[in-house]
Amino acid sequence: MSYASDGLDIRYGQVYVAPPDFHLTTDDGRLAVRHGPRENRFRPAVDPLFRSAAASHGDRVIAIVLSGSLADGTHGLAMVKSRGGVAIVQSEEDALVPHMPASAAQAVAVDYVIPAAEMAPVIASLVGKPHRTGGRGPAAVGSTAKKKAAADPPPPADPADTPTVFTCPECGGALWELEDHGPLRYRCHVGHGVTSDGLAEAQVDGVEQSLWRAARALAEHAELRRRMASRARRTGLDELAAGWEMEAEESKRRGDEIERLVESGLPKIRVPEFGPARPARRGKQRG
Repeated sequence: MSYASDGLDIRYGQVYVAPPDFHLTTDDGRLAVRHGPRENRFRPAVDPLFRSAAASHGDRVIAIVLSGSLADGTHGLAMVKSRGGVAIVQSEEDALVPHMPASAAQAVAVDYVIPAAEMAPVIASLVGKPHRTGGRGPAAVGSTAKKKAAADPPPPADPADTPTVFTCPECGGALWELEDHGPLRYRCHVGHGVTSDGLAEAQVDGVEQSLWRAARALAEHAELRRRMASRARRTGLDELAAGWEMEAEESKRRGDEIERLVESGLPKIRVPEFGPARPARRGKQRG
C-alpha cells in the first residue's frame, strides 16, 4: 500500500491511497492526483475517483462504498453502474457510520449489499470472471477531454442545470442544481460539488455558527455597557448609568435565549434507510 502520485501507472496487486487534501482519479491506466475543488465538503472525495474510473475503464470497474458520513460516493457509484460496472455497498448494520452505504443503496441499483467481512470472496469471484461485456453499458468514454471532465467536472454550463437561491458552503457562490445520475446534487462556479444531504448539513452548521456568533456579540455588548455604566456612576451620571445597565441586562437576556436555543438542539441530518423501492438481497448479486 502506498500514497498515489500523479502519472503513476496502476499495477496489479497494489493498493493506492489518496494523499491528504488531494483527489485521487484515474486516467487510462494511470493515476491522476489533483488538488481540485472539494466535493461533498471533502478532499479527497470518493465521487471523483468513481467517476473517473467509470469513464476510463467502463464495465471493468468494481466500486465499493464502505462506512462513512453523508452521501459521498453515491453519485460516483451511479456513474459506475451506468457504465456497466459492479456496485457493492457495506450492509447498514455492519457499518460503523452507515450514512454513505445507506445513501448509495437508496439511490443506486447496487449489485451487492454485504458485510465487509464477506466482500473479499465476492470481489475475487468477480475479478476471476471474463471481461464483462454486452448489455451492461459502454466500456468507456471516448475522448480524453470527456474522461477528464468526468473526473474533474467544470462549473455548471449545461442548460439543463437549474440556478438556485442556495449558496455554496465552501465559497459562498451561487449553486446550480445538476440534472444527472444519482442523488440531487449542486455545483458552484468554482466547481465545488455537494449533495442535497451535504448542503442541508452545511446549512445547519451555518445556522449554529451564526447563532453562536450572535450570542457572543450580545455577551460582549452587555459587558461593554456594564463597563460604561460603571464609569458613568463613578462620575455621578447615575441616570445615564441606569440606562446602560438596562441595555446590558437586555443584551444578556437575549444572548442567554440564543444559547438555550442552540443547546436544545438544531435539526439533525437523518440517516437514510435502505428504501423498499430498491430491495437489495443481502449477500447476493442483484439482477
